[in-house]
Amino acid sequence: MSNSNPEFELKYNELDMIDVDYYIERARAERATYVANLFRKAFFKTSDKSGKARVSYKLQQSPAH
Repeated sequence: MSNSNPEFELKYNELDMIDVDYYIERARAERATYVANLFRKAFFKTSDKSGKARVSYKLQQSPAH
């Protein structure tokens, strides 16, 4: 049975402790990338002719009260 998980290497800081800050920053970057991709897929559509992105939905702002 093969393991499909990629190899995971621990990162250590200068005190020979696991570098938790590294993993926190890495998770933040991955989450930001994921959210940005969701936003692009939801609100922008790439034109087949020009390759430029355009807004695919009309976003209406509610009137100020």
